[in-house]
Amino acid sequence: MRTALSVFFYTILFAFLGTLVIAFAFHIIDIHDLILLLSRAYEDSYLRFITGLCGMVLILLSFAAAQTITGKIQREKTIAFSNPNGQVTVTLSAVEDLVKRLASQMTEIREAKADVRAHKKGIDIGMRVVLARETNIPDFTLRLQELIASRTQDVFGIDEAITVRIHVAKIVSREDKSCKKRQEIEKEEIPVPYQGIKI
Repeated sequence: MRTALSVFFYTILFAFLGTLVIAFAFHIIDIHDLILLLSRAYEDSYLRFITGLCGMVLILLSFAAAQTITGKIQREKTIAFSNPNGQVTVTLSAVEDLVKRLASQMTEIREAKADVRAHKKGIDIGMRVVLARETNIPDFTLRLQELIASRTQDVFGIDEAITVRIHVAKIVSREDKSCKKRQEIEKEEIPVPYQGIKI
C-alpha cells in the first residue's frame, strides 16, 4: 500500500512538472504572468509561508517514499522467518548457490544459471540450463523441479510456495563438454616464459 502511494506521489509530481515545462515551451503560460505571480509570492509574507510549507512537505514526502521503496527492494533480496530466539534472514544469493550446487551434481546438466525472486505469494526460482543430448527432458525437468523445491524448503525452512521455472537454452553432446574442458585445461597450462635472474 505504501509503495503504491509512493509511486502515485511521484507520478503526480513529475506529471505536474512535465505539464508546466510543456506549457512554458509552447508559450501556453505567459512569461509576464509567471513573473507577476512569482513576484507576488516573493513579496507577500503569507504566500511565502505557504510556499515554504509546501516545500517542506514535498521534501518529507520524498524521504518517506524513498525509504519505502528502498525497504521494499531490501525485503525482496532476502527471505525472513522467525525462530523462538529471533528472526533469521537468508539472502536470495544463498538460495541461488544451493540451486546451482544441486544442478552441478546431476550428470544431465552441462551448465546452469539460477535467478531467485521473493514475492508475497512465495519464492520464484528461474533456471537456465544446458542439457546433454541423451536427456529425457520432460522426465528430467520434473525430477529437477521437485528436487530443487524440496531441498530449498528443507535447507532454509521456507513455508511459502516455491515455483521452479526451467528454461532449456541448449542441448549439447558429451563431446562438446569434454572439448570445452580440454580447452580450459590447455589455457591453464600455458607456460610462463622464464625470465632468468639478473645479477
